Amino acid sequence: MKLRALSLLLPLMPVLAVYACSSDSGASPDASVSLPDGAISTEDTGTTTDSATDTSKPLPDGAPLPDGAPNPNPLAGLTVVDHLTAGELQIMGVQFMDGLMWGDGALFFTDPFADNGKGHIWRLPRIGAEPATVPVSNKAIGLCFDQANGGSMVITEATPPALARRKPDGTARTEIVALANALPFNGSNDCVVVQNKGIYITDPDYFGSTQGKERVYRITGTPPVVTALAEYEGKHPNGIAISPDGNTLYVGLTAIAEVVQIPLTADGAAAGPPVPFAKTGADPDGLATDTEGNVFVATKAGVEAYSKAGTKWGALALPGTQQPISLAFGDPQAKTLFIGSLANGQLGIASPVIHKVAMRVAGVP
Repeated sequence: MKLRALSLLLPLMPVLAVYACSSDSGASPDASVSLPDGAISTEDTGTTTDSATDTSKPLPDGAPLPDGAPNPNPLAGLTVVDHLTAGELQIMGVQFMDGLMWGDGALFFTDPFADNGKGHIWRLPRIGAEPATVPVSNKAIGLCFDQANGGSMVITEATPPALARRKPDGTARTEIVALANALPFNGSNDCVVVQNKGIYITDPDYFGSTQGKERVYRITGTPPVVTALAEYEGKHPNGIAISPDGNTLYVGLTAIAEVVQIPLTADGAAAGPPVPFAKTGADPDGLATDTEGNVFVATKAGVEAYSKAGTKWGALALPGTQQPISLAFGDPQAKTLFIGSLANGQLGIASPVIHKVAMRVAGVP
């Protein structure tokens, strides 16, 4: 959920297309070399390739590999379809698409720039121009579902920066925490709830650096205890997801086009410092994982998929000029991957769309 410091540009949005999800233009390109069946060479060839020209060719859905083994590529044979079109979202007045979350039997998303930056949270399905579930949401950006605490939404808010909780109908907001080290968050961005371990959030400096550092935090207990698991400068920790066994946290570093992994102890603390997981296409944003341990990353190249070992399976491009920024597994079986995207990744005239893909393997909630 890559949101730059756009507050100064909000009055110009009707006429200005601002890339709200951009990172430093020097983000390193995906230098991996695609081999047959999506395998990736670990050899340094001395050259780089743009992941937008991914040459991997997934086999048809369910097709076996030449040796007769099932095809493990989670992208094999997938077809992207619209779940909510650009026209339908325009009727609703949606300018921006972020924070996809499945919970309480419904799909949610945020539009942090609605109402001149006050923000909206939407619950689908909606009919026509019905109002948002939360028409003023403190510039909500990220959403995650907390089944163990009354089935509530956990929300990262940017104005003012805070982590909050609401019922799925949008009512009864309760602030969880707004400070770390006695200072306000930079602008909490994305979150994941891991049962019996805590809430994990990213805090990049897209809205300014009140903290002086960009960090990944763990929040536990009442009153809340905030613990930093990792800190960065200028790397923009952004999307966040958990492995199916709950023992590995994945974090996308947008500015350097990389996903790192943070090992967790049984009680949820960091078992060690972050370690590299995979170099990705430009501007990695939302993350998701499935029950086989595959990691899905929204980048400029499309939805990239990696095995739990960090091997790249390939990239699933979206129709037209749409670029993914947010991912969430949903439906009662968690076998639909919902993809929130913007035209050319831009704000203002972005024409957001929600796509969906029927997956063979269930996702991690």
